[in-house]
Amino acid sequence: MEILVNKMKKRFWSLFSLLLLAVFWLPLTGHAESLPDAPSHFYYDQLGIMSNQTKDLIENKGLVYKGKPEKPQVVVATIESTGGDDIDSYAPDLFEKWKIGNADEDNGILILYALNDGNRNVRIEVGYGLEGVITDSVSNNILQYSKDNLKSDDPEKINQGLQRVFNSVTTLIDQNYEYPADEQALDQEEVNDLQNDSDSGGLSEIIVPIIFLVLALVFFGGGGGRGGRNGRYRGGPPTMWWGGFGGGSSGGGFGGGGGFGGGGFSGGGGSSGGGGSSI
Repeated sequence: MEILVNKMKKRFWSLFSLLLLAVFWLPLTGHAESLPDAPSHFYYDQLGIMSNQTKDLIENKGLVYKGKPEKPQVVVATIESTGGDDIDSYAPDLFEKWKIGNADEDNGILILYALNDGNRNVRIEVGYGLEGVITDSVSNNILQYSKDNLKSDDPEKINQGLQRVFNSVTTLIDQNYEYPADEQALDQEEVNDLQNDSDSGGLSEIIVPIIFLVLALVFFGGGGGRGGRNGRYRGGPPTMWWGGFGGGSSGGGFGGGGGFGGGGFSGGGGSSGGGGSSI
């Protein structure tokens, strides 16, 4: 009788483990498959709203950065929908899939515009290496300045908003690496305006990640791999909670993307730092 009970227990736990695996893993797999593949340009225009001027601005700057030792990358994307996720959750996942930025510097930026049934959500997602340059407060100031244009249904105004956001981000990157300013760069007074009150959220920027880290350790243990924001896991298939969440790091190299004329975008292996801002 005892042998039979033990066999039933083993079978129960095996089935229970498979059920949990299906519950946790299948939604993550479906989400990953719904993310668009990395583009071969420094822009991705699913909505077809970017003007040639906007595309040229983004692509030309991307090619300039490609020739720099630090190789920062700024990618601008427009999409139809974030698939029911809020843009704060979707953007870092897309950033990780495209591996924006140099792997050694983690200096990528994703500017994401999602139509989302007319809500027109926009986010600046910042790589680890640029979080001290483009803080949450600075990225919020950048978006607030262009909010009226970005929330408009007029394609011309949307393009003006995207160009202003892009130029704001690249101006700060250029200053950080001491690159020569180009003709699209903001003047110093405009930069100072963006950086006003940039330290006001400094304490929360320190405390909030610590809280998330403590909660992650409590609930998931010390397994390998890096957890995504809002509980989304990136790595390999999750094991059960008693074993921790295993898997690889999210910041590996990326070998995709060709581009035109030998140029264009291909992910450099960068990782999102989870910082940024949204409207």
